[in-house]
Amino acid sequence: MPPQFPEDDTGSLEKARERLYEPGAALKARVPLAASGERSLPHAWEEKGTLPIVTNRGVRRVRLAGTFFVAAFVFFLVALAAAGYLFYFGGNSVSVDKVTITIQGPTTISGGDTVPLSLTITNKNPVALENATIEIDFPEGTRKADNVLIAYPRYTENLGTLASGATVTRSIQAVVFGGAGQALLLPVSFSYGTTGSNAAFVKNSSYALAVSSAPLSVSVDTLAETVAGKPLTLTITVRSNASVPLNNIVVAGTFPFGFSIVSSSLPSNNSNFFIGTMTPGTSKTITLTGTLLGQNNEQRVFHFTVGTAKSASDQTLAVPYMTQDASVVIVAPFIDTTLALNGDTSANAVVTPGSRQSVTFSYANTLPTSITNASVAITLSGSAVDYDSIQTTNGFYRSSDRTVVFSQDTDPSLATLAPGASGIGAFTFLTREAGVPSPTITFTISVSGTRVGQTNVPEQVRASLVKTAKVATVVAFSASSLHSLGSLSNSGPIPPRVNQPTTYAVVWNVRNEGSAVAGGVVSATLPADYVSYTGLTSGTGSFSYNEVSHTVSWDTGDLAQRASAQGAFQVSFTPSTSQKGTTPPLTGAASFSGYDRFAGVQVSAAADPVTTETEGDPGYVSANGVVQ
Repeated sequence: MPPQFPEDDTGSLEKARERLYEPGAALKARVPLAASGERSLPHAWEEKGTLPIVTNRGVRRVRLAGTFFVAAFVFFLVALAAAGYLFYFGGNSVSVDKVTITIQGPTTISGGDTVPLSLTITNKNPVALENATIEIDFPEGTRKADNVLIAYPRYTENLGTLASGATVTRSIQAVVFGGAGQALLLPVSFSYGTTGSNAAFVKNSSYALAVSSAPLSVSVDTLAETVAGKPLTLTITVRSNASVPLNNIVVAGTFPFGFSIVSSSLPSNNSNFFIGTMTPGTSKTITLTGTLLGQNNEQRVFHFTVGTAKSASDQTLAVPYMTQDASVVIVAPFIDTTLALNGDTSANAVVTPGSRQSVTFSYANTLPTSITNASVAITLSGSAVDYDSIQTTNGFYRSSDRTVVFSQDTDPSLATLAPGASGIGAFTFLTREAGVPSPTITFTISVSGTRVGQTNVPEQVRASLVKTAKVATVVAFSASSLHSLGSLSNSGPIPPRVNQPTTYAVVWNVRNEGSAVAGGVVSATLPADYVSYTGLTSGTGSFSYNEVSHTVSWDTGDLAQRASAQGAFQVSFTPSTSQKGTTPPLTGAASFSGYDRFAGVQVSAAADPVTTETEGDPGYVSANGVVQ
């Protein structure tokens, strides 16, 4: 049997041919023949899996890597060029970061102190800065250090041109105000431009100050308890802690519900009390009296803030420095007491000097239980009282302590006061003559008694009331006429003759016997038919004439205690035939009016009309005043 040989190449080629021509064969990859003749070819086709597909993926990866390398190289060149540009050209650009502002000074001040600041500005730009301007905004209320009367809201200075590398230093002083604990911030700006550019640059900075103490302090003194509807007095004291005068000082009050002002030592403008100017170390006191309504055990709080007003005309609080509170508790009285001075029950009674004053008081038991062994003691104090003149009918005057006492020893009804029971007491006294300094009268009323409480244990009950009266000043006023005497030169016949003008000087004299008087004015009306005002005047103050009302007015100005003033004006008198044999009046009745600063009331005085009787002239006889 012939030997068995493996399948020859012919069978293999046939099979290859079949695969070649089978459907889809054209889509299959063909393996290229080896270029070298040394490669040994297999004797048969191997079908161990799919032949590898050769593509151009490797070529693409090479191209991508090359592109990335080129891009990275280009980016490096661009970055290097940019860095070089910034290095060589960016350093030559103008920037606010190349301007330094340094401020040196205190960080803590007392309100009202003079604050010294040292301001340094350096130009680190490569070019000069033009129209360089410094501005510092100060807090509201700041004043100039060399003249505290001048407001100093802002420091501004144009430095002109600031060369590259140049430094300027300025010393600035200002009087700065603020409340205790307040933080102040002073904005600082530096603006400039450059040559060849319309751009404007601004460098901003700031300086912080802390206020350790206020330039003004305020305290409030009042009762801790009060009876609803009874007068309540608050004393507000303002003190200057500043080293310079302070202007437009105002106290702003915030009052609780139910409080009504009865009187005040300073006028109130929407609960603001304008003080004005305060010099260093001085104090001002405001006395405020009013009534407080409310229920028993209710607490009410008063707020008073001191500071500076916007202006003397606008007294609104602009810069607050300090606030002080006062708490008052409303309590129910066990005995209701009322004191009247000459029938006046108000808290601001005013009396005249050298006159007898009548004092009456009433009391009533407001408790639901009886009060036994009741007593009323009224102690008088003040420089205006003549203590030797005190008299009472149903009480006892104890001169050792200047107290008028009403008890069951003098008034048996006080032995037991049933619920709702009431009574009255009275006494009189004289006020001293004018000229006494600070003429005041203070009545301190103390009411006491015994009641049986809910525990059936007797307990002492007390109540008190204080009332203060002021004595107004007395102004002495006189009027006279002169012809040959005085500072005014007169003409015309004496005695006066019909249809012939004669001039006279009308002389007014004012003397203040007591407290200072402000705004004194004297006025009188001239007879329009036969007297005319010439316009010639002499003396203190100033005169004016109203041609419509024919009224002459004399502004005397302020009059201090014991101060006097004299003024004169000239009139021309042309008598008529109907006035023969008479001494006609040259003026109507004259009146003086002024404001008593201490008592807080208007005071007045009057003088009779002056006539042609010039009794003050040398050698005057009564016939000289009669019309001929």
